Amino acid sequence: MRNKRFISLLTIIVLAGASYILGWSTLFTVSSVEIKGTSAYLPMSVQVGEKLARVEPRAVAATYEKFDFIQDAKVSRNWITGKVTIAITPRTPIALYNNQAIDELGKAFAPVGKPSANLPRIQAVNVEEALVAADFFASLPEEIKSALVILKVRSTGAYVLEANVDGRNVEIRWGLPRDNPLKAKVYKALLAQPENALIKWMDLSAPHAPIVK
Repeated sequence: MRNKRFISLLTIIVLAGASYILGWSTLFTVSSVEIKGTSAYLPMSVQVGEKLARVEPRAVAATYEKFDFIQDAKVSRNWITGKVTIAITPRTPIALYNNQAIDELGKAFAPVGKPSANLPRIQAVNVEEALVAADFFASLPEEIKSALVILKVRSTGAYVLEANVDGRNVEIRWGLPRDNPLKAKVYKALLAQPENALIKWMDLSAPHAPIVK
């Protein structure tokens, strides 16, 4: 009986000592904090000198995931060095919609820094249509993607592309997103014809009977 009491008392003392060391002692404190994965300015939610045991990884991660451009945050503590690492996974923009970026999940967010010139600018009724339009853009050949300025989605589902061709604006009525490889070939062939050097309008909705103006 005495041995059991002694063991119980010893266990309580060990647990109390461990709790003190982790929660109150200066032995386990934050020595440094690193935020990696983004160059954007983010506030420090963990301070040097703070007790490591009081740094709750999930709670800290949640404070960063409130930023709309952050998809995910992971927080780790190194009990040997005292370093806290906050790994940020930013959202990857696939298009610009309503003056905001959207990712592949349809999440709208303010882009960090200057948006890439390669991102399509999409005009659509809703973000779902914008996501479909972004997939359509990705399927286009590079000579069309690199020239595209705005991709418009009509209420009928038809596409209208505004492209910069040799410094002039050309409107391309693509129509419904079908026969896309054929339309791309017709687009390239029409631009290659000398008599079309100054065209400003192209209708590819019926690729076997295109119209230019």
